[in-house]
Amino acid sequence: MDSQEQYEALLAKWGYADNSVENHARRQRRARRVKAVVSFMKATLKNIKKMSARPQQISQASH
Repeated sequence: MDSQEQYEALLAKWGYADNSVENHARRQRRARRVKAVVSFMKATLKNIKKMSARPQQISQASH
């Protein structure tokens, strides 16, 4: 029995489950979501700055 099996047997004996794989996957998903939100916000702010830097041309239709 290697150390990993001993560790899992000890956890099972104490009534604990090894959730490290699930926790790692959860952290990865959270990191991807945060990265996507940050990227979206940066792009949005960049577009807002670009639009506000353009000269304002307000054309009104003649009635």
